Amino acid sequence: LAMASAGGEKDFYEILGVERTASESEIRMAYRKLALRYHPDRNPGSQEDADKFKEISVAYAVLSDSNRRHRYDLTGPADSLKEFEVIDPSELGYLGRAFGALFTQLNIPIPTTISPKVISMAEQIMKSNFSTDIPVETLNFGCVSSCRVVTREAKFYRICISEEDCKKGIIISCRSTDMSKFKLILFDKEGCVRTMWESQKLKRYTSAEAFSLPFDVVRIMNVFELNVLRELDKEVPIQFHLLDGLQTAQNVKIQPGEHLICIFGDNWFKDANVKVKLLTAECDTVAFQTIRKCEENLKNYKKQMNNFKTEFLEAKKRYETAMAKLENYGKEITDNLSRRESAYAEFVDSSAAKYVMKMEKKQRSYGGSHLFNNIFDAITSGIPKNSKH
Repeated sequence: LAMASAGGEKDFYEILGVERTASESEIRMAYRKLALRYHPDRNPGSQEDADKFKEISVAYAVLSDSNRRHRYDLTGPADSLKEFEVIDPSELGYLGRAFGALFTQLNIPIPTTISPKVISMAEQIMKSNFSTDIPVETLNFGCVSSCRVVTREAKFYRICISEEDCKKGIIISCRSTDMSKFKLILFDKEGCVRTMWESQKLKRYTSAEAFSLPFDVVRIMNVFELNVLRELDKEVPIQFHLLDGLQTAQNVKIQPGEHLICIFGDNWFKDANVKVKLLTAECDTVAFQTIRKCEENLKNYKKQMNNFKTEFLEAKKRYETAMAKLENYGKEITDNLSRRESAYAEFVDSSAAKYVMKMEKKQRSYGGSHLFNNIFDAITSGIPKNSKH
């Protein structure tokens, strides 16, 4: 299912008219409303409405699927739904999972699905209002829960949020010192995936942290998670890609009440070991003020770099043209110097040639007279000279 013309440049959330933090039910309602309005059966013969309906369908196909939506949030628009396909490791053999683990070690992430089993369990938990046989641990503020999660399985937590907690701000911090790969997932009231955070590899641990603060913060994903390996070319230096992972409006507002989260084990083979903490935010600290200042600077830098990119590429093109011109001049000058040197040598030699010819003529002439004198001396040497008697 390919996108409509220029679809790769359009935002799926804008097409459906929803926020980036919209729930699955909000996305579904928005789609139904637009689909009824632009459906070809209601607008026969209108190519414009047909194209609009196609755009809406593609946007919904991506945003209604939690795995595709997460991939879209990381990479942005693309030309085809195939760009948002993810891998289910449970369908791979040992060799396929071994390659996946190898790529992960090389810091080349492989997009993976959330197993349908986990989503089904989340739906059961929320429909039963947490009254189910599925184990769900209550995570209290300030407490640390250490969990061991089998790969492709989940550890569920219930968190209870008050209005006072919301005013302060909420942090869900998940870290793994054995560098496990995992996902932190927040579900909505129907048990559908509201949003997820992939663990990121830091120096001493992998981490996935969710923030629900009274104001927006930015989210910076690993640069390789944005298809830089696919898009990066020699013309654009890496500096222009350093902020590709910067996303704004990723601050999910967690409302007062009970919520379901889970840690999803995303290792290729071994279990994931993760420590989970639920915290209220301390925003009156120097560290937080530094974060606010740095993030504001980074947002400005991203805009500036986007503007500077065109200027840089134009300057680079002029530089390359000038360097080609310089190289051409250098080649022509070197060639002319070499030809000049050879010509000067040839010029001197040709100027000296006439003198060489004269000398050879003299030598031949001198050589003949000398031979006659030698013969005469040899003949006359036996005749006695006149002497007195």
